[in-house]
Amino acid sequence: MHSSSNKTSFSSCIMLYTLYFMLLVGVLSLLSFSPASRQIHYEQSDQEVGWITGAQSTLQQIVAWSWRSWTGRRHPVFDQPKRHGYFLHITDLHIDEEYMPGTTVDSDCHRLPMSATAAGPLAGLLGTPGEKCDAPIELAEKTLDYIAREWRHKIDFVVWTGDNSRHDWDKKYRPRKRKNIYHLNDRVTSMMQKAFWPTARDPRHIPLVPTLGNNDVYPHNTIGGPETDGDLLDYFSRLWQTWIPTDQRATFRRGGYFAVDVAPRLRVLSLNTMYFYHKNDAVKDCGAPGTPAYIQMQWFEHELLKARSAHVRVYVMGHVPPSAKHYRKECLQEYVRIASAFPDVLKGHFFGHLNMDHFLLLDSRDDQDMRAVNTSSIMDEEEDDVHVTRNVDKYLNYLHDMYESIDPIDHKRASWHRMPVVAVQVSPSVLPVYYPSIRIYRYEIHDDDDRAQCRHQDKKPHGTLLEYDQYYANTTQWELDLDTDFDEAPLNYQFEYNSREEYELEDLTVSSYYEFAKRLVEDDEDSNQLWSKYCRNMFVQALNDEL
Repeated sequence: MHSSSNKTSFSSCIMLYTLYFMLLVGVLSLLSFSPASRQIHYEQSDQEVGWITGAQSTLQQIVAWSWRSWTGRRHPVFDQPKRHGYFLHITDLHIDEEYMPGTTVDSDCHRLPMSATAAGPLAGLLGTPGEKCDAPIELAEKTLDYIAREWRHKIDFVVWTGDNSRHDWDKKYRPRKRKNIYHLNDRVTSMMQKAFWPTARDPRHIPLVPTLGNNDVYPHNTIGGPETDGDLLDYFSRLWQTWIPTDQRATFRRGGYFAVDVAPRLRVLSLNTMYFYHKNDAVKDCGAPGTPAYIQMQWFEHELLKARSAHVRVYVMGHVPPSAKHYRKECLQEYVRIASAFPDVLKGHFFGHLNMDHFLLLDSRDDQDMRAVNTSSIMDEEEDDVHVTRNVDKYLNYLHDMYESIDPIDHKRASWHRMPVVAVQVSPSVLPVYYPSIRIYRYEIHDDDDRAQCRHQDKKPHGTLLEYDQYYANTTQWELDLDTDFDEAPLNYQFEYNSREEYELEDLTVSSYYEFAKRLVEDDEDSNQLWSKYCRNMFVQALNDEL
């Protein structure tokens, strides 16, 4: 009897403790629960919090841990799966150690005026927007300091699309050599490591995905296969070994491209677009079997097939964007053919090179070379990757014609295994061709959507791009407002616009971009105003007075 009484008493205690615990969980849920914001902006969450909020966060962690221990399940309030992820796209830093403030722009910002009364614009402290000059080291340093300070702990990975070295504009007095390119890339890599290395505040190893730009190779625009440029590929393989997976290094040394997993069921393919670039005379077209371009296209398609089999979503990135202006004909056709065949797998295309904020639509139903007749005359400068004011109208007309000519998408015939149109995102540069700029993307996390029983009506497929925030730094105003030591003064980028709010884009899928493109080119007042807004953003607010 005594033993039975003890058991009853013990059971009663357990029941009372359980009831008390459940009551505590309920009370804390009511006290501390707040709905998750669907906005990409972080202004609210970045504010300092008081001790009450901090205490609630600690209690939430305790409750979540206790709940998992008792039930074996996630707490429905405090331990929900992460719904959205964020990543950074940064491109075209173009650092120049020879850049010197106060020099003439006619000397590529390298030499002082011949006299104090000499006419003409002079180089600024953090670059010279609108002029043919590269960027000072300090711009890259302050930009990455800002990112490390404001964004590092909020992002999941980084897409870094090349062109770290300066252009070879000052050939007569300061010609660029291979050792200069290596040195500048080494400097930028060191800055990246410093910005994204694990810290006490955020001990994560953040994946960073690099790629080769046309100014990261020597000679400019030119790179062959491993038999001719094996030393260059070996150099970058060693330089970026922190971010290139061990099992991908042999692939990179053969062609400068690789694959890396950046999150659960999310992979990035870093392409070497120099093999597709029409200005690279060291390789042949993608239709020639055995050539570096042909082999890379085979690899690209094979990686997408592997990803589909493994239920993995993919982002593809590179430096030079796919277009009839930049790619060889067969390379563009192959890229569009492959990309349009994997809409269930391939969720985003990210490129740089053009320094302007815009998107391209490529149609697999058309001959891409014919679609872009006379594109060779769009920009007639020797360096077609830099656009200031000379060719603005031509390029805008080119984009307008592209958007206007895309045929309607038959969604009844389109499927998970076929989408005829490909949407390519081109981000503006840190190099102040206009104003320095960076982009933050928000994407859907639904990493169990490969199982039918786990699919949810209110969720988009895993990896779907939802929206982006564009940020820029008005370096001209920063210099005017400078009232402290230059080295100590931080550079803070400012919010420019959000894709959902600015353009009413529901998300960043092909269908949304197609609908947006058609709204841009309709012949009415609303469309004209939207086009003007799009153009202002394209040139990062630097040409507002001229458009």
